[in-house]
Amino acid sequence: MKYLRSRYYSALQLLKSYAYPTPFHVFIKSYFKQHKKYGSKDRKAISEICYHYFRCGLQMESLEISEGLLLSMLTLDIDNLSDWNNLVEELGCFDQIDEDHSNQRGEYIAKQIGNSVSFYRSDFLMDEFKHYNEATNQNFRPKNWAKDHWSKEQGKLGLCGTKDIKLDTELSTQIQVQDLSSQYLCSQISIQENDKVWDVCCGSGGKSLNLSYDRKGDFYLTDIRSSILKNAQSRLQSMHYKASFSMLDATQAMTQLSFEGNDLIHHHFFDVIIADVPCSGSGTWFRNPEHFNYFDYDSIQEYSQRQKKIIQNSLPFLKEGGLFYYLTCSVFEQENTAIKRWMLDQFQLILQEEICFDGIHQKSDGMYMVCFRKQEK
Repeated sequence: MKYLRSRYYSALQLLKSYAYPTPFHVFIKSYFKQHKKYGSKDRKAISEICYHYFRCGLQMESLEISEGLLLSMLTLDIDNLSDWNNLVEELGCFDQIDEDHSNQRGEYIAKQIGNSVSFYRSDFLMDEFKHYNEATNQNFRPKNWAKDHWSKEQGKLGLCGTKDIKLDTELSTQIQVQDLSSQYLCSQISIQENDKVWDVCCGSGGKSLNLSYDRKGDFYLTDIRSSILKNAQSRLQSMHYKASFSMLDATQAMTQLSFEGNDLIHHHFFDVIIADVPCSGSGTWFRNPEHFNYFDYDSIQEYSQRQKKIIQNSLPFLKEGGLFYYLTCSVFEQENTAIKRWMLDQFQLILQEEICFDGIHQKSDGMYMVCFRKQEK
């Protein structure tokens, strides 16, 4: 009893101290660093209790954290339910569970709160991602990675990669690891010899790294964050890939672009533009399930407006006949198909391809990509 009880109260204190949107794995690491009384087994057990609470999604939103945390513990592998029943009696909430029916914990949870398992607000999900709210996804965690820049061995979804790499011990500058969803979408991006390619919101440069593998095209990378941009530059240089870099806020109107060592770039310059835009990241939430509990859905409108500004400001730099790729790691309609319809209404574009990458079925993150060709006058 003492271990379950003490770990419950430790997890409760941790959750009450947590301030979203700090990533929970960052917060909990810092918390344990400051509270050195916890041994490795306790740290692991307490972390597991917290994450099982998050993985219950919106099911517990009507409850106080203390009650929701206690109920979510039934999703753990608890051998002795008498310990859990003693906690119920101590806190004075819920009914005790019959230990002879311990295999019916899911039904018990539903009976106590009357809610079905739900991770996302269903009115925001695209139809193609509605199954993300199925109860069977409760313990889902993305596990598949595609590893490029090492060999041409064909792996999952026909992507090149290597087998059985231990990510924490065997990585070197010769290997760049990228999640399966991003790797697959990169494989669907068409770049021809001597194409000029603009990665508008490059982040740490993962997609440009992938696309530079065949050494086709001249790459131009921009991002609003200087530290992230420096990281991208370092990664590409370590692989001996050439690219031009510039810090840029793509939400601001611009008539020209400036890259170190290059002439000023004006409209109608690029053959391919890749806009992997800032978004809610909802396709990755099974990896970071605290978002299920704390995300502010009102902020999606802000993301959508930012996405539209980035598109509006970057499209003039695309040549007629050039390709524009819009990507998100979101499963929300407002950030994906609504943006696609807006682009078709606002600009002279021809829809070429649309991909909804089902991360659940591929044990990876969910992503969305749509490709347009700019009409020639």
